[in-house]
Amino acid sequence: MSALAGSAWPPEQLVYQVDLSTEMLRAGVHAVDGREWADPTTKRRTWWTRRRGLDAGIPRQRVADVRADEVAAWMTGAYSRPQYPAVVVGSPHVGALHLAAALGAPWLPAGFRLSVRCSPTEARRPQPALRQGRVIASHLLEADQDIAVYQRCDPIGQGATVSATLDFYVKWTAVPEHLRRFLAERLAPGGTVVLIRDCRGWPATQPDDGYRFQVGTVGAGLSWPDYCRQLRRLSDESSDDWADDESWTVPAPDGGDVDAEQGIHPGLLGDLRRWSGDNARRLRIVAITDSAALSAAVADVYRSWLRGAGKTGNRLVIGCGALLDPWHVVRAGLVPYWFPGPLHSDVDALEYWLAGSEPYRTIDLLVDPPGRLSPKVVPRDRLSALTRFACERGVLDPTCRRNYPLGMVDPRHITRLLSEQPYDSPPPQPLSTAAAIEGLDRLARYGRLLVT
Repeated sequence: MSALAGSAWPPEQLVYQVDLSTEMLRAGVHAVDGREWADPTTKRRTWWTRRRGLDAGIPRQRVADVRADEVAAWMTGAYSRPQYPAVVVGSPHVGALHLAAALGAPWLPAGFRLSVRCSPTEARRPQPALRQGRVIASHLLEADQDIAVYQRCDPIGQGATVSATLDFYVKWTAVPEHLRRFLAERLAPGGTVVLIRDCRGWPATQPDDGYRFQVGTVGAGLSWPDYCRQLRRLSDESSDDWADDESWTVPAPDGGDVDAEQGIHPGLLGDLRRWSGDNARRLRIVAITDSAALSAAVADVYRSWLRGAGKTGNRLVIGCGALLDPWHVVRAGLVPYWFPGPLHSDVDALEYWLAGSEPYRTIDLLVDPPGRLSPKVVPRDRLSALTRFACERGVLDPTCRRNYPLGMVDPRHITRLLSEQPYDSPPPQPLSTAAAIEGLDRLARYGRLLVT
């Protein structure tokens, strides 16, 4: 479906096309329903086609087209089976997507991202970003009562080479009607909702009710003081006089930093608890303060699940960034581990997990290049060293290696690569929700992971 100039844009053209949660939704539909997602910009059915014309953000006037309930209808409507044994909802983490694929369950986000085109100054400087973002947030909040709007201004991570956008994370503050109907009609009797809750906080301020503004992100691999120091250096390079240029001033945080842009809104959590009623087992919450903890636990759960089905569980695939394809992971009987970016902190956690795990016979490593140089980004040789943990064969994919760190890798590349992995037939029976929750709870020894 294409949008005409005079008509409202549909949800699939409004949500940010290359946000991790959107990529996960596409992959989840393929993994669980075994069907392709239709590309909204063409009549050809395809999957995983990033639309370069739309990943630069939407025009400002299209904010008026955004309706959170329509986005929820689009997301839930993507799944076609009449019933599912479980539903995985929550913060974007590819480990959660792999868990959903093993369960035969849909994965659904707890909100969506909007990126709105703006000038480079508005995108990179906190005060102009706040002034313009506050107006956009007020329009969104006026149109929908059951949402909260989190704006993220990330001058360091965004850099000067990408399109200038104002980035908003729209979160549901109550279970949207279409999701409530999906749970009532499509969740099997006795089925469970597994909520993945990213509890990592980041300082922010609340200029208006329902609207929060944050400078930086926990995904930068920096502490808040370090981020502010680097931002000060960036401002010095862009302005002759920091003291006279208030556009770079960071609004003072208000202390309510528990729920950052990737977190779950407390209102949604409370509504899900009310939905579960007296049967608390209908809702299980997996809370994390470290993405590596969930990645490690899911990988170990996969290994146990595969071995219980008579597989070896000795072939590991490590994915990074938006390089993901859970359908081929299950088909080939692979153990998946995911890390968000090639930062030293992420690779440190991966090395510790590999060193403490039973060795894998083969390791395939696929890394989405960060597209920037930074002291926080690991050199290519350190990535290659990870493959030495393999007993027989360890490979950093040549395409990823060649394009690292400033190039790009077609996200369909991982599908082509994994499709060449030998089939491990027959595929195992879906993992039961009880076994998944028990496994995650048992593996909470990795720390910063809590199952309730």
